[in-house]
Amino acid sequence: MASLENGNTTAACADLDDAPASNGVRRSTRSRKVPSNYEDEYIIPSQKPSEAESTARSDRPKRRAAEAARNQIAPQEVASLQEQIFARMDIDERKEYRGWVELESEPAFFNAMLQDLNAKSLKVQEVFALDKMTLAELPKPVYGLIFLYEWTNEDESNEARQDCPENLWFGNQTTANACATVALMNIIMNTHAVKLGPELEEFRHATRPLPPPHRGHALDTNDFIRAIHNSVARRNDLLSEDLLLDNNYEAAAKKSKAPAKKRKKTSSSSSKTSKRKYEPGTYHYIAFVPVEGQVWELDGLESLPLCLGPYEPAAPDAWLGVASDAIQSRMGRQNDEFLSFNLLAVCQSPLAALSHALATSLSTADALRGSALGSSPHPLQDLPTPWADFPDDRLACLHLTRERILSEFPPDATRIDGLDAAAARRLAADLRTEQEALEARYAAEVATVEEAVDMIRARQRDYTPAVHAWVRALAEKGVLRELIQEMDSLD
Repeated sequence: MASLENGNTTAACADLDDAPASNGVRRSTRSRKVPSNYEDEYIIPSQKPSEAESTARSDRPKRRAAEAARNQIAPQEVASLQEQIFARMDIDERKEYRGWVELESEPAFFNAMLQDLNAKSLKVQEVFALDKMTLAELPKPVYGLIFLYEWTNEDESNEARQDCPENLWFGNQTTANACATVALMNIIMNTHAVKLGPELEEFRHATRPLPPPHRGHALDTNDFIRAIHNSVARRNDLLSEDLLLDNNYEAAAKKSKAPAKKRKKTSSSSSKTSKRKYEPGTYHYIAFVPVEGQVWELDGLESLPLCLGPYEPAAPDAWLGVASDAIQSRMGRQNDEFLSFNLLAVCQSPLAALSHALATSLSTADALRGSALGSSPHPLQDLPTPWADFPDDRLACLHLTRERILSEFPPDATRIDGLDAAAARRLAADLRTEQEALEARYAAEVATVEEAVDMIRARQRDYTPAVHAWVRALAEKGVLRELIQEMDSLD
């Protein structure tokens, strides 16, 4: 699932029973109705109820369970139980949780997930338009697109889906609220030129021979990936998802016990493939990836992938045009100006390219100075050494060393050959300006990654213990009862 951020719809659903997000609110609009008899059901009266009331309430399953719990739990154990309930979640608890929470279509969240997944050479960037100029400005290469749209009960029976080929990694979505991570993994697992961490490499190796449904199940049961997906959640979020699942189960159980209605007979000529249940405001993530000259749409809720057509491998970014046409076609099919969409691009992180460009510039500056000192009959003595401005500690922040620069990054000879004294001085100044600009861009990219991680860490801060302690202090001082009585007197 996902939601809307800064006026852009960013919503996702894990399965088609999930509900929507709307108007900048993260949570879906699934009904969480307060019981009409809330006070009777959830507020324990301070005075002992009458015998008639006690008899009536004892017929309720929840009331009987509450009375049994009070009889079994000693008063001195209540405080310790409360402390356990309101304690902050740790990584082990996240791994133990078997569900998946709603995930917003926020680039910062995806970038933080990539860091935790140890896919640090990748970057997720939001795409605001599908014109050629906007797509051309994305960091290259672009490994995939994650498209978020409002799912509708449209008939897609004419789409010619086919069996998953061996060169394509495609996994189905087998659990609720996982469509964001399923789409992300359907892209990452097809990026063979990208260095991944040992956990993802092991997962790719283990799932490569499996069919799509089994890959989806392996993803669902992978503690490492699921815990990172759930890293944006607090304990209350997990409890809300469990409560929703319990409510859905109860509703399904009641529906199955209801008498079946007679079905109308339909002719075989008018029969169509059964459609999934549509719930207004349901959002879903899908992925678009290029694989060996073919562009694929990978929808975890579909049993098979969809081949959108070929692209020219000699022009690696040409696939974006094919995917753009398919995305705009899907948007047009919905034919509703109030529907909203969101698009994210999974690209190569520019950090490595910036680091390499800076190393080449420093190597060229070093070679320029060496060439100037060795020139005759008038060697240039006033050209500065680049290592004065980039000592070892500064290079370490860029994941570089002087030895590595001189051994792995040859200077650009085309820039330093045949220069006179004036041209050499101008080039030295240009190289220094270039190095400062590259370092600034590198620092900006690092700050973006750190900001994404900080955003995740902030979401992990659970303020429930503080609120609980504050309310308990009010109750101990008698203030809480006074506040309740004051509110009751206003009714």
